[in-house]
Amino acid sequence: MSLGGSLRGFRRCMRPVIAVDGSQLKERFGGTMFVATVQDRNEQVYPFAFGYGDLSKWFLDCLKGSLGYIDYLVFISDRHANIEAGISKVFSHATHIICCWHFYKNIEKRFHRKDVSIILEKLARAYT
Repeated sequence: MSLGGSLRGFRRCMRPVIAVDGSQLKERFGGTMFVATVQDRNEQVYPFAFGYGDLSKWFLDCLKGSLGYIDYLVFISDRHANIEAGISKVFSHATHIICCWHFYKNIEKRFHRKDVSIILEKLARAYT
């Protein structure tokens, strides 16, 4: 579900960079809650679409139906296989990148070195 005002705001004044995430609901109903957010010009989080279902592809299909084609579209996620596959199928023209926070945590977990993730964080925040 996305509200018309949120979609108009995204089209008119947001960068074409969308962060997508899903959270498994484990209680009575199960399924997954999906959300798509962007940053506004003041670098504040701007949620503009959310949904509940079993497949991220369904959520992304709905998102594409609402947004249409956007040049230079970029998606950020935690690289969950379900989300990654959905983005490549539904938004084949878009670039998909990993969230830096998840990248740092993967480095720490794999190499057991926090100093490396600190260096990566500094690199990610450096302006080019």
